[in-house]
Amino acid sequence: MLPGRPEDCSPGAAALPEDPEDLSPGTAAERTRLAWERTAIAFGAVGLAMLRGEPVAGLIVLAVTPVIWALGRYVSATAPPEARSRRLLVVAVAVTGVAVLAAVAALLGHGAPVRLR
Repeated sequence: MLPGRPEDCSPGAAALPEDPEDLSPGTAAERTRLAWERTAIAFGAVGLAMLRGEPVAGLIVLAVTPVIWALGRYVSATAPPEARSRRLLVVAVAVTGVAVLAAVAALLGHGAPVRLR
């Protein structure tokens, strides 16, 4: 037994739940939704920055931006436990697709060096 662990509490004291989400279940979903939105905003900003040097790669990244935003909305929506495994599969496939598109954009942009003025 480690000091300060819930096992050391007196019988009348309330022990903390094992899952931190049990303390406030709504905040984890909110943090997840916000993280997906920040990722979509970052993709949009990077895509706009890429348009100047590599327009094709920049357009690919910009085209992925609404997909990431929509995927974040889909993941953040509450679902019954049986639908969670399907959502996990959709997220895994979408993230893999975004990674493949990012690799294609990187290879397209690798051909000519970007010259800054």
